[in-house]
Amino acid sequence: MALVLFAGTIFCSAFLLFLIQPIASKHILPWFGGSAAVWAICMSFFQAMLLAGYAYADWTSRRLKPLAQVVLHGVLLVVGVATLQVLADPSWKPTGEEDPSLHILLMLLASIGLPYFLLSSTGPLVQSWVARSVVDARVYRLFSLSNLASLLGLLVYPFVIEPRFTLGHQATVWSAVYGLFSLLCIAAAVTFLRRSRQRAWAVTSPAQHASTASGSTPVPTWRERGIWFMLSALGSGLLVAVTNHLTRDVASIPFLWIVPLVLYLLTFVICFESDRWYRPGLWRLPVLGLTALSAWSLWAGTSWTAVDGGSSLPGAIALFSLGLFVQCVFLHGELARRRPAGEHLTRFYLMLSLGGAVGGALVSLLAPRLLPAYYELPLAYLLLCIVALFLSRGEGLPARALALGAALICAVSGVQQVRYDLTGARVMMRNFYGTLSTADPIREGSEASFRRLFHGSVIHGEQFLSPQRRRETTTYYGPTSGLGRAIAVTRRDGQRIGVIGLGAGVTAAYGRSGDLHRFYEINPQVITPVSYTHLRAHETKAN
Repeated sequence: MALVLFAGTIFCSAFLLFLIQPIASKHILPWFGGSAAVWAICMSFFQAMLLAGYAYADWTSRRLKPLAQVVLHGVLLVVGVATLQVLADPSWKPTGEEDPSLHILLMLLASIGLPYFLLSSTGPLVQSWVARSVVDARVYRLFSLSNLASLLGLLVYPFVIEPRFTLGHQATVWSAVYGLFSLLCIAAAVTFLRRSRQRAWAVTSPAQHASTASGSTPVPTWRERGIWFMLSALGSGLLVAVTNHLTRDVASIPFLWIVPLVLYLLTFVICFESDRWYRPGLWRLPVLGLTALSAWSLWAGTSWTAVDGGSSLPGAIALFSLGLFVQCVFLHGELARRRPAGEHLTRFYLMLSLGGAVGGALVSLLAPRLLPAYYELPLAYLLLCIVALFLSRGEGLPARALALGAALICAVSGVQQVRYDLTGARVMMRNFYGTLSTADPIREGSEASFRRLFHGSVIHGEQFLSPQRRRETTTYYGPTSGLGRAIAVTRRDGQRIGVIGLGAGVTAAYGRSGDLHRFYEINPQVITPVSYTHLRAHETKAN
């Protein structure tokens, strides 16, 4: 019966943990222009709080006696319920002057920081209670259970909750269930305290812990911990990088970001439920083959992976989603093979969460500041092949040759992608909102020459370069477009037009003397220097 209570607490915490993610993210998404980067930053926050929760679980389970653990956790649960605020206060709405990434992180910390921290700590903390109070418990199956609960929470939201309830109702119900979870967690803590008094318990010093490890099993070495960290970081980095690629460069489809996360969680469920699911020899060829194919398609398959690829979109989504699934099966299967004995599980989970937080942060926070375009995905593919090569030592020449061949394909594909992006590009820059670039597909000097603005792979307008045609409207803003016809029908002196999204400023060409065109643009890099020259020319004419 005690095991059922522990399992129920873990299931409830994991379900709430992933249910709050879309609620909080959707609430703030319009405040930042609906950018896909909002989800990437939110994911980094969730991974960082998961790391904090796992560190707390590791510290309390190794340093505090049962009574101290129960009292401390109980107090935090009460404070968390008393200060619970699921939806961020409207005062947190951005003004446009702040760094969006930092602003989102601080906003989430202020609103759901403590409850999310406590939910994050529940899985490893309760599993450590099980390992120390339930005889012959298969604690790592509880990790699989927690990921299954997370998966269910993630799937229930878009298909059951989101279509039927407002955000306010969602927050209210989530808060009520969180209160019930807190009671359940306190009951589990009391059960652990009662059972722990029936067994020998000693909190040792770090030196004693290293030698005895609360039992006869050896303490994992730093090399083993480094492998845990590496595998976890690479899986997390791939998750964020593939999600960014699908939602920005393949298709802007609502809730498409759920697909990679569902597959990511599913691999944890599969790999930690039983050892029979993952066999290195069976998965090596699929993972390396799909990784090489995905890396190659990033540049050679541009025509069928771009947003305007039409009917090819399902193929692109399937390729990168299936690739992510087998890649995470490989990474998480290797993690499951290397899991330590139950008394070291909190340290194992701590390294997993540390790797997850670092991998996600490198892609969502560091890459936009260091890389001019989305090169983190081909880099992740290359690193995956290198890791496979490292882990294949001692498995024979064919395994190493396969990993080396896939690594070479990824390296060549990455170099070709960079060359493809830089060829003809006049300006390339990147920030929170994505990558912007300008290019001249037809060389200057011809009457048909023009300059085009891209946001990722999406065309955001173009302008003819010859003086005679500079003020012609182009692309989907031409005279026969819906916009062109609407302006023509409503044409009058002193026409006032508001435009949401500047792009290349093509609509400014409709301006006449006395008109007022006001552009609303959330991305400062679109305004200067990419589009400013075009817009200034039309402002001069209108004046």
